[in-house]
Amino acid sequence: MLNYYLAEQIAKDRLCEARAMAAQGRLMDKARIVPEPLRVTLGLALIRLGRSLAGQAPKGTTGPRRATA
Repeated sequence: MLNYYLAEQIAKDRLCEARAMAAQGRLMDKARIVPEPLRVTLGLALIRLGRSLAGQAPKGTTGPRRATA
């Protein structure tokens, strides 16, 4: 039969180990890479495409775009 002091120390050690494992599990959950939703990926790709196409437009057109007579 264990005395109370020894039983208390064993319980504290186990509790400390359980808390450490829980903390490690939380860190692993935070470090997990979560992919972005498809709509976000598609939206960012469309924005990049639009910016690249806008950057390739001719820069010499500074005059009005309508016919003047």
